[in-house]
Amino acid sequence: RILPCIVEARPMPFDLVSKAVRRVVNRNSYKKDDQWLWEKHLGIACALYRGFFKRNSKQIKEYKMALEEDNCSRDYLYGRLLAIAERIEDMALYIADENRSTTAARLMQRFADRPASTWRNIELSLQPYIQRLKSKRTGFLHNSQMLLDDVMNKFADSDFISDKQLSGEFLLAFHCQRLALRKKSPITEIAE
Repeated sequence: RILPCIVEARPMPFDLVSKAVRRVVNRNSYKKDDQWLWEKHLGIACALYRGFFKRNSKQIKEYKMALEEDNCSRDYLYGRLLAIAERIEDMALYIADENRSTTAARLMQRFADRPASTWRNIELSLQPYIQRLKSKRTGFLHNSQMLLDDVMNKFADSDFISDKQLSGEFLLAFHCQRLALRKKSPITEIAE
């Protein structure tokens, strides 16, 4: 089924794209040592999702492989929120010299299925990490909270409280937001 897509430039069957997205969303199925493999699969799933909409002439949406800050789609905004929450917790774990999965990573599949209710759990779990960052990385925390507020303000009220399952678009936003956050100099973030 993939060979005609490559040879004849046909669009990828959407069920295969969906399977790739679901596989990556199930982040807990990857072992701790296989983080590099998950990162690789994340990039592939995002490329497949983006490519499906780019090649399929029936679809009108075309995604960039860069952060689209003006995209106010519910799925896209939820993906950005998850990436920001993961970055905040990641920094707090780095400061405490802890090496474990973030809450965002552990709850990613549940988040994709029920984003509104899962976001509340993730938000509550961030509170101890926010307290830790208040004393040690105030600049980083301030910038992260401003970014969180900015993304949350872009939601329509009915979209934010909807627990409807997310599409692969959230994964694309998650990936792009992570890359944008990673491009900020880690030296200045650590020194703040």
